Amino acid sequence: MFSFILLILFLGFTCLMNTSKRISWPGKHPFLLKWSVRQRQSRFASASLFMLALLFNTYLLGLGAGIFAAVVMLMAVGGLCVLFFPFRYIGIRGFATLFMLFFVLEMIC
Repeated sequence: MFSFILLILFLGFTCLMNTSKRISWPGKHPFLLKWSVRQRQSRFASASLFMLALLFNTYLLGLGAGIFAAVVMLMAVGGLCVLFFPFRYIGIRGFATLFMLFFVLEMIC
């Protein structure tokens, strides 16, 4: 479940980072190009994803620990988004592979 929460936060932060005028990266996916023009909808979608992840965290961990974990996860995912996409260290396929690996490890352990 935590891997899905991190995926939700990653997608939300990517949508939010996509609306920034200062951060742009070459080879942006056409879906992200379309959503970069629609700033209001993109920000609403990212806020909705953040709230969904917060709700999942509070359901799993309780109120205080869930809010704290959501903030820590959001900071970690934000660092990963800034590191991975603009500098192109890892692509979508690599990220999907990492997600599937962590999801399988979460299900096994």
